[in-house]
Amino acid sequence: MNTEVDNLEMYKKILVAVDFSENSHKAVLKAKNMANRCGADIELIHVVEIPTYPILEDIAVMGMPGIWDEEIGRTLIEVSNKKLQSLAQQFDISDYRTIEGLPSSDIVKYAEQRQSDLIVMGTHGASGLKALIGSTANSVINHAKCDVLAVKL
Repeated sequence: MNTEVDNLEMYKKILVAVDFSENSHKAVLKAKNMANRCGADIELIHVVEIPTYPILEDIAVMGMPGIWDEEIGRTLIEVSNKKLQSLAQQFDISDYRTIEGLPSSDIVKYAEQRQSDLIVMGTHGASGLKALIGSTANSVINHAKCDVLAVKL
């Protein structure tokens, strides 16, 4: 009995979290190959983090919520949708979605809502901040209720 194939057969819904970096392209390719081998459905997700700006500096220090520019938010979502649609077409994936939120927590929440069996993502994103590299993947790995495959570059 081939254990690798047996393990793949348990995946029916694969969620691929992308940030449009080179790592996320590799994650999509890996997920697509796995989905083809085990007959799983695959969905792409990108989480747009809408920037907030404190109204006054002292309010921000007190932990009060900031404000965000709706036009900036709409623009970020539109750009993300176009990039995600292009990536989905490139890999012949029909199910994809952009959501607003915090990637480290909302990927996990979305996977639970969609009853995903596996989350696939790159090990670090396009942020470029060395101190934060891998923080989203690490958070997803530690909080997801399903399996997580972190694809290295």
